[in-house]
Formats: sequence, structure tokens, C-alpha cells
Amino acid sequence: MKRFIALTAIVLLSAGFVSAGPLVPKDLRSDTKWFGHVDFEAVRSLKLLQDFKDKCPVYQKCQAKMQELAKKLGMNPMEDVLGATLYSNRYGGHVGVCLVYVKKLDQQKMVSLLKEKHPDYKTSEYGSRTLYLWTVKHHGKKTDLTGTFANDKLIVIGDIDEQVKAALDVLDGRIPGLAMDAPILKGIPTKALFASRGINVPEDYRKTTKCPVMHNCKAATAVWTEKGGQITGRYEFATDSEETAKNFKAIVDGLKAMGELQCGNIPAAKKVMDGLKCSAKGDSFTATFTTSTVDAESAVKAVMEQKKVCPLCKMKHGPQEKCEAIKK
Repeated sequence: MKRFIALTAIVLLSAGFVSAGPLVPKDLRSDTKWFGHVDFEAVRSLKLLQDFKDKCPVYQKCQAKMQELAKKLGMNPMEDVLGATLYSNRYGGHVGVCLVYVKKLDQQKMVSLLKEKHPDYKTSEYGSRTLYLWTVKHHGKKTDLTGTFANDKLIVIGDIDEQVKAALDVLDGRIPGLAMDAPILKGIPTKALFASRGINVPEDYRKTTKCPVMHNCKAATAVWTEKGGQITGRYEFATDSEETAKNFKAIVDGLKAMGELQCGNIPAAKKVMDGLKCSAKGDSFTATFTTSTVDAESAVKAVMEQKKVCPLCKMKHGPQEKCEAIKK
């Protein structure tokens, strides 16, 4: 699962019937075991990100490159991707699909770019849709991927075509979708910036997975939200033992202590770090983080000023006109 998430990110970056970016439960299988969703539209609207975009030359340069890519791709990944959902009905192996919701897309341009990047790609038909199969390299390993256009605003990508076909069956109503009151969605806000949950993690998967969280948890949830300028993150783990829950708490407490040692003398940074709380009760571990976008921005500026490190290139130098990130 971890490798598939990384590969999907690569596909989105290298490639580059909803009107918004929130999670759409009915588009997921009714027997979904894990999912992760990012509402890119909501993330882009954050004041913190807006301020960053206005002041960061590196972001502006990246945006210029994305605009060039948009001419070939038919969409700008930084502006036109509304949301993305990863999900599967099982753990381990080559499983999982990614649903990419976009404002618009140009199928002809995207296929032309695929031909340019992967001239050896192949196609197959599934119903009225064309499936595109190509191979990518990740950490020196080759992986086959399959993608298709579910409609003019939804792209489906998976690492095996059977999963993509099943995802299309869900979208077309041939396989039941996830109900709004499904247990896996309990407590998940409809307008989360990011939401992820895994349930009923089998013991054999926990023994073999390299994921440090799933290796020790029977279920796990992570949710980030923003409302009225207040950002909140919440993590809930149903661990395999009381000892494991205490270990998670010790790790978070340790990380917080390290942060306070490095930046505790900076009031703005300490205020943000004070928003991190965690607890262990029985085999359950919970961590919450709350801050405002104003406090977060103030903390970043204060830390950078204290350390005299350029926020653009992370190097020590004088005025920003000397910044190598700007020169490039």
C-alpha cells in the first residue's frame, strides 16, 4: 500500500461528476478496508498557503513550469486537481486505486503526453472505455500501471487493471458503493483537508508490512481540518497492546521535547508546539494538534529569523537577492 501511494504521487506529478474536492463515499467500494483522501481545493484555499504563494519566488517559478506543462497536459496539476482518493478492499500486494477529480481535462492531450513519455504503452478495452497500460520506474524497480478516464472530470489509476475495472464498476453502479453511514466513515468530517482510515487490519499483514503504524495497529485514523482559520489534526490508533499505545505516546512526547529544545525559546514557535497533545488509554492512542494559520505563519517566520536561514533555500546568507533558489 505504501509503495502504491508513492507511485500514484509520481504519476500525478509526472503527468503532471463532482464539482468540489471532498471525499465522495459512493465512489468507493462498499467493502473498502482503507482509504486516504486529500481535498486539494480546500488546501489551496488556506490563508497560510495563499500567503506562501504570494511571497515565494520558488512557488511562482514552479507555477510557471506547471503552466507550460498544462499546455501539453490540458490541465494544470497545481490548479485543476480538486481532490484525490486512494482506496482498496484489502491489504498487501498490488492492490488499490486512485480516483483523481479534476476541474477539466483534455483526453487527447493527456494521451499524447503518455505516448511521448511512454511510447511502449498498451491499451485494452473495458466496456466503452479505453484502458491505458504503461510502466514506471520507482527506486530502480519497474511497476506496471493502468489508467483510464471514467468521465471528463475523473481519472482512475491503479497498479493492476483488475482493480481499475472494479473501480469503474463501482462508478457505474454495477458494484455497490460505500454508504454514508458505513463504519469506516464514522466520525470522518465531510470537509476534511485530509482524511485517512484503515480498519480490520489482519494480523498476517501487520507482521509483514513496513509501515510503522500499521505494523502495530488493528485500525488507524488521521484527519486534518480547517475552520475559521483554525487548523486541527487528530490521530487515533487502535494498537495491538497497551504497551504499544504507551510507546506511541513516548515517541510523540519525545518529538515534542526535541522541538522545544530547539525552538522553545521562541514564543511564537512554543505557542504552536503547545497545541500538540497525546494520550494512551488501554490499547488506544490519540494525538491532537491545534493551531491557527496566523500562529503557524508567525512561528515559521520567527524560527527562520532566529536561525537566520532562508525559507526558500534553507541556507544561511544575506539579503534574499543572494538566494540561489531565486537565481535558479
